[in-house]
Amino acid sequence: MTRGKQQPNSASVDTTEHRINRRTVVHTGVAGAAGLAAAGAMGSIGAFANTGSGSQARAVLSQDAEPVTGGRLRIASTGQPAGLDMHLSGARTVAMIGWNMYEALYTFDAEYETVPMLAEGHEVSADGLTTTITLRQGVPFHNGEMMTAADVVASFERWMPVSSLGLAIEPFFEAITAVDDATVEIRLTSPVAALPSLLARQAQGLSIHPASVLETAGSDQLPNEGYIGTGPYQFVELQADQYTLLSRFADYASLDAPNSGYAGAKAAYLDELEFVPVPDEAARVAGLQSGDYHYLEEIIPDQIAVLGDDPNVAIEILPPRSYGVITLNTAAGLMSDVTIRQAVLACIGVEASGQVTHGEGYFELGPGIMMPQTAWTSDVSAELYNQNDPEAAAALLAEAGYDGTPVRIVATMEDLGDYNAALVAQQQMEAAGFVIELAVMDEATLDENLETDDAWDMSTGAYVFRPDPVLIAAFASCTYDGKWCTEAKRAIMERVLTESEFEARFAAFEELQALWYEEAPAIKLVNNYGVAALSARVRNIIESTHFELEPEFTNCWLTEG
Repeated sequence: MTRGKQQPNSASVDTTEHRINRRTVVHTGVAGAAGLAAAGAMGSIGAFANTGSGSQARAVLSQDAEPVTGGRLRIASTGQPAGLDMHLSGARTVAMIGWNMYEALYTFDAEYETVPMLAEGHEVSADGLTTTITLRQGVPFHNGEMMTAADVVASFERWMPVSSLGLAIEPFFEAITAVDDATVEIRLTSPVAALPSLLARQAQGLSIHPASVLETAGSDQLPNEGYIGTGPYQFVELQADQYTLLSRFADYASLDAPNSGYAGAKAAYLDELEFVPVPDEAARVAGLQSGDYHYLEEIIPDQIAVLGDDPNVAIEILPPRSYGVITLNTAAGLMSDVTIRQAVLACIGVEASGQVTHGEGYFELGPGIMMPQTAWTSDVSAELYNQNDPEAAAALLAEAGYDGTPVRIVATMEDLGDYNAALVAQQQMEAAGFVIELAVMDEATLDENLETDDAWDMSTGAYVFRPDPVLIAAFASCTYDGKWCTEAKRAIMERVLTESEFEARFAAFEELQALWYEEAPAIKLVNNYGVAALSARVRNIIESTHFELEPEFTNCWLTEG
């Protein structure tokens, strides 16, 4: 077994994103290049997609300049979410927009250590069962109310039952109380080492809202007028299929600390942030070239080549930010049989999937179910990864008594990366003797089917970077797609959650990775590189924020165009 990197504190990150979209353009059937999320770890890996503009773009991005106040930053997103309720949605675009408006008790610094944001600090009792959180004072909400412990309690109580992060805490939860206006106490039945990280800034994270707003909304989706937080930008307007507009919050209470990742001081130099839904990749790139957009949520390799040596555009290729998965429905149907799931694992060769979902040079192989830049990277059970062995798969099918019942793969062409991964899986499984029924539907219908146990057997998607396994919904929850929920998994995850020392947590995690390959609830495909695509007018974004959990548009500015 290969040890992970030295633990950088007990840092953890978000994990509840329901589905990761890798929308792509395919030019020649299965052989086309596909969507690459415009995000990744800070720092270049030294590649610029062979455009010839790498050194020029890097110079633009690192050029020292005095901040400029004013202007509207226009971000081209892949679509527009139905709402911006962080508690109820793990969608990537909700996180990208929402964390400019909302803030959490904790966040992640440049080293992905968990540090206070709306919290001032916390103390843990000797038995590890009581965490007392002191809140920052004098922090206003966008509606003029001042944040107090009552707001934190109301936010927590609404969030815990609906978020995978909250559900990871729930088995050990006893009570949360407001000790006074500036103090919150959380009591547990068992220590949870990663509690601050579970409460930190991430998709479907614990955003803090006024209790008055939450009392009105209850468990329903927040209305537009309910998008109230403490962040540096405030909600202005959402026009369906046109834009979401935020404006600078003049009374924002910034931390008095150096900017570091998602932590520290946040300066709102820009007057406004406008998020424009542009589903078509070519249209996003054309808009970046023309100056209509300043930042792209996604860009595909083919479109990077289109940009060529354009001096008005900066492209940064970044380390992996997600990995592809084939999710198997362990709750019902054919894939409830572990031997049949092992047959799927045996026949899958992952490189072909990487070629059609991201393209040559934009992915890497690796068996670890945590990203390679985290403290948790491991090659346990590497021999079971990327087997590409149809004969072994056929033998397992015979052992399971497989009778030719069709395997229902559900997919959508609205996400061509996932769709192409499904096509490759179909071909490889048919070569091993599976009968495949590929059902193509729209994204909304796909999501509905994934919530219905008897409607599907397999689906394709991705897990996005998280610095701690307790933040990945498929590991921490029994309700995520596929519903992997064996006694062995639950027992191991309890140790990952509750052990106080990293060495013990890491040992438990390696058992989890071994169990993942043994029980095959999903098949890992390839690690997908990230890409940042932005206007050369944008300054200080690459240098001032992380990208794995979506960038924040504070501390950056626009130069004159």
